[in-house]
Order: sequence, then C-alpha cells, then structure tokens
Amino acid sequence: MASRISIFSAVVAGLLAVGPQAGATDDLNAPSAGAVPLATPAPLAAPKAPARRPFVRAGNTTYSTECKVKSPAYEGRAALRSVRRAVLEKRPVRVIALGSSSTVGIGASSPLASYPVRLENDLEGVIEGLQVEMFPRGQSGEVAEGAAERLKAEVAEIKPDLIVWQVGTNDAVARIDADDFGDQLRDTLSWLASHKIDVVLIDPQYVERLSKDERYTSIVNEIATVASEMRVLLVNRYDAMADLARQHPGSSYLSNDRFHLNDLGYRCMAEYATRAIVAGVLQADIENGAMH
Repeated sequence: MASRISIFSAVVAGLLAVGPQAGATDDLNAPSAGAVPLATPAPLAAPKAPARRPFVRAGNTTYSTECKVKSPAYEGRAALRSVRRAVLEKRPVRVIALGSSSTVGIGASSPLASYPVRLENDLEGVIEGLQVEMFPRGQSGEVAEGAAERLKAEVAEIKPDLIVWQVGTNDAVARIDADDFGDQLRDTLSWLASHKIDVVLIDPQYVERLSKDERYTSIVNEIATVASEMRVLLVNRYDAMADLARQHPGSSYLSNDRFHLNDLGYRCMAEYATRAIVAGVLQADIENGAMH
C-alpha cells in the first residue's frame, strides 16, 4: 500500500512540474505566450447628415457703388417670420411703408423714384420667388403718435406681413421729448408684435445743419435704443448717409431744400432697407432649422 501511494505521489508531482510557473496568471482567457491578439474591428462610419439648405434663397445683396458705406447700414438679427411664411406659402408679401415725407417721396423726380417703389423692385429682384404687394402709407409732417393711431386702421384693412416704418424725423423737428417718443414707439411695436406683424424701422435722415442739434440726435439715439430692446431690425439711415456725405462731399443725396432726399437718397434708402429685410428673412430660416 505504501508503495502505491508513493507511485501516485510521484505522478502528481510530475504533473505539477509541467504546469504553470509560479506567479503566472491562471486566467483562462489570457493569450498564450507568443499569441497575436485579434485586431479590434474599426467602428462603422456614421452616415453623413444631408447638406443643409435654406428654403429661402437670396441673390446678390451688394450695394451699388454710389450707396456703399463703411458703417453698418442696418442693425439687429431679428427674424422676419411672417415674411418668410408668405414666401414659403407662395403668396405675395403684403408690406405697409409707413412714414412721413420720405415715404411720400417729397424731393423725388417722380413717384417711380420714391423709396417704396424702389424697395418693392429691389426685394423682388433679390429674394427668389418673392412677390411684394406694397402699400405706401406716407403722410407728410406726421409724428409717431399720429402714425400709431393711423396704423391700427391700416393693419385691420390690409393685414400686412411687414411694416417698414420710417420714423422720428418729424418728432425731432417738432422738439418732442425723446423719452416720450420712445415710450410711444415701444407701445406701438408691442402692439404690432402681439399681432405677429414683422417690423423694420428706418431712422431719420442725416442733415449736416442738424448733426449737432441734441434734440435731433437724441431721437436718433432713442430709436436705436428701442430697436435693440424690442429686437427689431433698424436701418441706420442717419449713420449711413452721414458716411455718404463724408465720402462724396460734392455729390449730395438731398434735394434742393437740403432736407428731403433726392433720387439718389431714395435709392440708397431702399437698398439699405432691402438688405435689412433679406437678413431678417434668412435669420428666420436659420432659426426654423429649415432642411431642403
């Protein structure tokens, strides 16, 4: 018996001698010495997202040589959602051009040279598929308070998508307090926003003899303040035309009375307003996340 146990012990000892060395891992999944691990498969490439294209497409928006300015011709990144909606629905955009003598076209050589007519033509030439129904509603000498009362009746009748409001010149000339003017402007813009009507403001024209008049410039500054607060696009007509006056001192954009615009002034005014409106429509497209 003792002999059999001794033989068995010797066999077991021999098996242990050829087993794993001291300190070696006993993980059954570990690769054996000299084994080459399998390559990790490369992750599948994610499918490319389709290229994003806006629904609304605009053509050339550069200014004409005579109207080029170094200062920004408009401010703000407000989205003109109602105008964009009209374009997508393939219906004419209904635009009210509200204002005073600049909207009437005082100083222009003919009604065709007035800024509402030029604005209509420029917009249709820049935004693909856009049709405009322009409603010029200028009234010489009108201040913001009078325009606000008249506007409600115009909105009820026309049901516009966009108001382009040339505002502030007569308020400045009439020496209306800038704070009172600002309050009136805020109230009207709030009313228009509640009716989901897009708005672009146009501030007063630059007139050299009034450039140091604090009452005049305070209205210009108040419009900029209110436009920023209310997130409304603003055409910087005052700054742009001051820039034009510096660049081309011998070529005036004012008519013979040295106050109202002439044909060149109205053309530039329309170009600046067009670019502001195009920017607002494209901003609405971006915010909507349009895919095409």
